[in-house]
Amino acid sequence: MTGTVNNIEDSLRSVREAIHTALGEIDPGVFDFQRFPFSFMGKAARARFTILTGDALALDRRTSVRLAAATELTHTASLLHDDCLDLARYRRGLPTLNEKLGVNAAILVGDLVVSLAFEFANGVSPDLVPELILAVRRMTEGALLEENAKGRKISSEEAGRIVELKTGTLFRWCALAAARMAGRPELLETCARIGRETGAAFQIIDDVIDFEGDAGACGKETLKDIKEGKFTLPLILALNDAGAGPEAGRLLSAMTSGPEADLSPALALAALVRTGGFCAAARKTAAEKIKDLFPLIDTLPGKDGAAALREFLLILGERTA
Repeated sequence: MTGTVNNIEDSLRSVREAIHTALGEIDPGVFDFQRFPFSFMGKAARARFTILTGDALALDRRTSVRLAAATELTHTASLLHDDCLDLARYRRGLPTLNEKLGVNAAILVGDLVVSLAFEFANGVSPDLVPELILAVRRMTEGALLEENAKGRKISSEEAGRIVELKTGTLFRWCALAAARMAGRPELLETCARIGRETGAAFQIIDDVIDFEGDAGACGKETLKDIKEGKFTLPLILALNDAGAGPEAGRLLSAMTSGPEADLSPALALAALVRTGGFCAAARKTAAEKIKDLFPLIDTLPGKDGAAALREFLLILGERTA
């Protein structure tokens, strides 16, 4: 079965069905996913990217669907763990698992879910598993670098390394896996770059939305990053600006020295980042990353799929939630 832009929603439904089938086979005594449901796909950005990259490589959609399921399971496992680290209360519009059942259960369910991801990848081809294991390691390294940097001003280069590891790594695996299954070893390096840079751009936009977004539209708390002491690109640009930097630094100090319940410094800092043009500047960085990928995407053999992938990346770079 070859894919078209028109039937990608059908393919995404197939991804959801594959995941739900796997979850249904787990002993409810271990964990009952029906009793304690949570969203496994959200906006399905990684699944869409996997399927469209597969189309651009002329890969059979059935294979792309299975790769997308492994991808979304890996991503969900990372979110379950992230929510425990951040003590997040909401994710994708629903209470987090750690909010409902506690951190211990959420961590263990995250471990269970990532093991399912390895099973999915192995079911497509055992050759894909070592690269996915490496991807999980790199994602964890990125998360640890971010954790180690909390409360410390970092450079834009350090922030770039974090987003490439945390988010670019899994997008990279999606594209590499699609190239391997399409039998296009000569395109592995090209696809690796497409995936890595797409993921980095996606994360930069996510970091912008933390300043710009509405919690209801985003399905999760906003202003989380600055309240947790994370220095993402929009904030780094503000702090490095000659005009805005001193005020941004003052507001950061007020956040750390004032009472935790007082959100006014965080709100003022977010407003400064937005109105000072630093969110727009970060968006421009992400847009440039995406634009630089277009010549590479144009070399992929599935021309209709490549055009659809380009369009998807443009939409990804413009999202507001």
